[in-house]
Amino acid sequence: MAARSLEIGGCETDVVRPLRDVLNRTLALGAAVAVACGAPSDELFDWLTEIELLDELSAKERMLLTEKASEQLVIDFSWQSERLVVLLWALNKVPELPFPTPGGSVAFIEELLPPYGDEPMAKFCASAQLRSEDELFSAAHQLQKLHVVARQRRISNTEYRPDVPALDPEVVQERHHAINWLVGYSGQQWDEVTTDT
Repeated sequence: MAARSLEIGGCETDVVRPLRDVLNRTLALGAAVAVACGAPSDELFDWLTEIELLDELSAKERMLLTEKASEQLVIDFSWQSERLVVLLWALNKVPELPFPTPGGSVAFIEELLPPYGDEPMAKFCASAQLRSEDELFSAAHQLQKLHVVARQRRISNTEYRPDVPALDPEVVQERHHAINWLVGYSGQQWDEVTTDT
C-alpha cells in the first residue's frame, strides 16, 4: 500500500482507515451536517452522547454542536455534506460516487444516515462494508485529477481540459478531503487533511 499512497503524495506509513473509524467519522460528521442544515443541536448532542461518539467529534464539529456557531461555520458544514457522500460510498451505502457537477444534489444522504434515516443505527453499522483498497485508491486518484482540473480552470479562467465535464470546485475540494482521510493521507487527522494536487 505504501507505493499507492506515495502515488498521490502521501507517506510510506499511510494506512487506510479501518471500518470502525469510518463508521464513527460518518456518524459524527452526519450529526454536524444535520445541525448545519437546521436539525436541533441539543438533540444530536444527546444522541451522540447516548451512542458514545462525543469523543469522535472534531474540534470544529464540537463547536458547531455546543456553541452558537458563526454563519460561516454553518455554511462550511453544509458543504461538508459532500464529504459524507464519499464516506457513505466508502461504506457501500451509495453504489457509486456521483460526478461533482455544478448543481448536483446530495439530499439523498438524509434518508441514509442515523438518527433520521430509514435504517436504525444497529442495522446501518452491521450492513456497512468498507470498499477495497483498490477502489479507495482509484477514487483518490480520480478526485485528485479532477481537483487539478478544477484548480487550473479557476486559475487560468479558461476551459482547461475541455474533455472533462463541468466541475463544481467546492464539491471536488470537499470530496478530495474525505478520500484523503480515508486512505490515511500523510497520517493527517480529519480537520488537518490537505488536498494537495
